[in-house]
Amino acid sequence: MSYTLGEAAKAVGFSKPTLSRAIKNGKLSAKRLDDRSYSIDAAELERWKDANGHRNGAAKRIATPAETLETPHETSALQAEVEKLRAQVQSDQRERGFLEQRIEDLKERAERAERKEDQLHALLVDLRPQAVAEPRKGFWGRLFG
Repeated sequence: MSYTLGEAAKAVGFSKPTLSRAIKNGKLSAKRLDDRSYSIDAAELERWKDANGHRNGAAKRIATPAETLETPHETSALQAEVEKLRAQVQSDQRERGFLEQRIEDLKERAERAERKEDQLHALLVDLRPQAVAEPRKGFWGRLFG
């Protein structure tokens, strides 16, 4: 049995340009037909696929079982742990919200206290006793008194 380039690409899960490059590089042997298309032998295609399957995740997959091999006890224990962790996450999120609100409240209180401090400082500066300044005497006034 032989494949065309497109059929071979579908069969092994690689693209047509990838197979074409492999043919041109001599890594995959194929016959050139009169209509300029390729004829690739099935055995040769399988050989090349086994040698290059690691490059294409779709071409060489390790079969995984449909069901896991866990026992019902392990499954229920894991589900209980997941529920416990979800509850912990919700608790942590509530606590975070509370703490963020507390931080905002403290920032507002600090700003109010700073404004109050500025107001009190301004009042203290204004309450200092002012010295009564006598009119300044000129030269003759100081000299004759």
